[in-house]
Amino acid sequence: MASDLGRLLRRARKGQEIGLRELARRIRKSPALLTRLENEDQPPTVSPETLQSIAEVLGLDPDQLLVLAKRTPEELSPKTELEFALYRRVKNLRVGEQNKLLQYLEQRSSKPKKP
Repeated sequence: MASDLGRLLRRARKGQEIGLRELARRIRKSPALLTRLENEDQPPTVSPETLQSIAEVLGLDPDQLLVLAKRTPEELSPKTELEFALYRRVKNLRVGEQNKLLQYLEQRSSKPKKP
C-alpha cells in the first residue's frame, strides 16, 4: 500500500496529466525512483532538493512533502541547545497556538526596524 507521500504525488501528477516519465525528465531523476516514491509503503530516502523539484513541478507545498517523507533539510536542523529547546517548546504547543506564534513572528519580522 502506498504511503501518504506516494498517494499525494500520484494524485497531483495525474491531476495535471503528467506521465511518470515526463515528471522524471523534468526533475532529472529516474522513473524508477518516482515509481518507488508513489508505490512503496516506506518511500525510499530522497533528498530535500529532489522533493523541492517535485513540489515545483506539481505545484505542491515543499514543506508538506518534507514532512511526509520525514526529511529535514540541513538548514532547518537545530544546531544549538537553544534551538533544540525552542523546537521542543513549540512542538508541545497545540496547533492553534503554533499558528498564533507563527503569525506573531511573521508580523514582527515584517515590521520596519527601529533605528
